[in-house]
Amino acid sequence: MHRLSSERGAVLMHVILATILLIGVNVFVVDYGVMWVGRNQAQNAADAGAFAGAIALAYDSNDRKVGGPAKVFAWQTSQQNWVWGQAPKVNITNDITFPLVPADPCADNTCVRVDVYRDTAGGNPLPSLFGSAVGVTGSGVKAMAIAKWGAANTTNCLKPWAIPDKWQDNYDTTKPIDTAWTDDDTFDTVDGNRNPVPNPDVYVAPTKDSPGTGYTLAADLGVKVTLKTQNPKDALAPGVFAPIQLPMVGPPVRLATGAKDYEDNIAGCNGVPITIDDPNGVRLDISPELDAKNGNMVGPTQKGVKRLTDLDPKAKWDPKTNRVINSCAQTGTCVPSSAVSPRIVAIPVFDTGAYYAGKTTGNVTFKIVNILGFFVEGMQGNDVVGYLTSVPGLFTAGGPTINTQSGFAKVIMLVR
Repeated sequence: MHRLSSERGAVLMHVILATILLIGVNVFVVDYGVMWVGRNQAQNAADAGAFAGAIALAYDSNDRKVGGPAKVFAWQTSQQNWVWGQAPKVNITNDITFPLVPADPCADNTCVRVDVYRDTAGGNPLPSLFGSAVGVTGSGVKAMAIAKWGAANTTNCLKPWAIPDKWQDNYDTTKPIDTAWTDDDTFDTVDGNRNPVPNPDVYVAPTKDSPGTGYTLAADLGVKVTLKTQNPKDALAPGVFAPIQLPMVGPPVRLATGAKDYEDNIAGCNGVPITIDDPNGVRLDISPELDAKNGNMVGPTQKGVKRLTDLDPKAKWDPKTNRVINSCAQTGTCVPSSAVSPRIVAIPVFDTGAYYAGKTTGNVTFKIVNILGFFVEGMQGNDVVGYLTSVPGLFTAGGPTINTQSGFAKVIMLVR
């Protein structure tokens, strides 16, 4: 009896040891799992916030102050992505920044960084489901993301209006003489007798490192532009567009032909990605059936523009903010669904110098060097009137790039 009574409580000790072991396992499995899930949720919040900030920086304003769109949208978006049922801690002043690092993706000052926290220091630690039993009252996570906007080099919704890029207007025959680039200029290097003119006009295409003489966001964003429906073979002047043939989605992919395809490309998207000029020499050719000289393209232009503007009939351009207002994109009612007004379109800009040189040989081709955003206000007589703006684009890896000063077509990307 004495030997049996000495084993009393042995099972209890085993239960206690097993309970402690089970709590330890749960601390490791459950609470450690909470931390890793929280870490992933915090990263999602940081990614979303940085992405929203970069979009605002690209399309709304370059204002980087606390009350500016970039910081406000980055903060609001981070707070909508909860971490274990709570919004993460993000200080709009210190945790949303704009890194500028030489020899880095952010060297061009187009980045937004967002740091998010859910920890004890921020007053919002992660819940500890089993750790409190062994004195662990909470754990913390943090995450960081950097997003940037860059100049796009591709679009799958190009409009069939090719216009010449800006040039340096050195030679001017108007009265009074004006060397500023204006709507009444023409590109001149020789006179009517093919003799070189003194101080000829100069064109330099945009590159990765320089805007050349072309369109820039600083000088031309919000500028009202009239796309003139006149024969581009008669004069190379600002805003004179050539109706061009675009590849259209298939199957199989085919080249647009005739007035109906031209009208459809104005009203909708051709659906085929087109990249600015690459080493293989991508060219878009003028449609022989849409010769502006005989007026064949005036009717299709009017019909296409009418169909396009009917997609967002209340949209207007606000010159005070250089933005579109009253758009279906802002109320989420666009049909088809669109993040920007369907009246904001992409138009190609061609190499003025290459076109001018080719015109002398009768080889009328267009070397695309940039893609502009253009808000279509409507028709004015036979001309298309609108405003230069930013437009969403695509980026083709390995394709040519242009600098952000020339980047009207933009793409948003996470870089870290």
